[in-house]
Amino acid sequence: MALGNMTEAGLSSSDSSLLTNVLREAIFTASEKSIAGSVFNVYDMTGTPGLTVQIPIYPEATAYTPTQAQDILGEAISTSNQTITAAEIGARIDVSDLLAESTARNMASDVGVLLGNSIAEKIDVEAFKKFREVTAGVGDSTVDLKANDILSAVYTLRNANAPTDADGDYFAVLHPGQALRLTKELIAAGINTNAGALSSTGNALISSSAYVGKMFNVKIFQSTALEDDSVANDTEGCLFSPIAFGHILKRAIRVETQRDASARTTEYVATTARGNAILKNNYAVRLKGAKNI
Repeated sequence: MALGNMTEAGLSSSDSSLLTNVLREAIFTASEKSIAGSVFNVYDMTGTPGLTVQIPIYPEATAYTPTQAQDILGEAISTSNQTITAAEIGARIDVSDLLAESTARNMASDVGVLLGNSIAEKIDVEAFKKFREVTAGVGDSTVDLKANDILSAVYTLRNANAPTDADGDYFAVLHPGQALRLTKELIAAGINTNAGALSSTGNALISSSAYVGKMFNVKIFQSTALEDDSVANDTEGCLFSPIAFGHILKRAIRVETQRDASARTTEYVATTARGNAILKNNYAVRLKGAKNI
């Protein structure tokens, strides 16, 4: 029996094309849905041996005003290190032969979107767990997050000399319920909350659908990947400097297939390897508040 045109991977040319389309959709969907890689400081460790990475943490240097011909005092730089360990994130979709043969939709696109969505959500869940480890915090349980809380967090970071991004902004990630309550307060105060009016145009970072708007020089994003607080209806977002958190990419998204002939299904498996850590705890402030809508 003819097996058709086979590639080095053991797939037919048509199967290889299908897998390429699934991978393309999965990568596109994950990059659109996940925001951790956009708001955290990313270290690309693909192709580097080992699962752990040590990120050097530099102290601040002191400047002086010497008199004429006076030596400037020397300062020894002593760095600390933050270790980030990568772990696998994976998802699997099983497509039956009957479904593949009967669907009128683009199966490669659908499977890729499903895999990409699940991978993206898990990437953000694992990254935003680090918010709970931040020491400073504003807001309270069962209480709406207020604009004043955002302002307090901003000046906490300013007091710590926490760096901003190139636009002079910090980042904040909120639950949609927190973002809704904050937006309602701004609307009640007569403030235009249209995202286009509150942001700089042409900024690639804020083209994401997760972007809410900007206030007090803070780019605000929304995500359901935040963990519940001690009370189920509360959550803890975070306002932070772009260098407060580290995110390592050990392996980009990979999609593979495995045939289960006895079940008449094809398994599509997507994996990636990532890791997260707090690099500067005093460069972040937890935003605690009610999340129910």
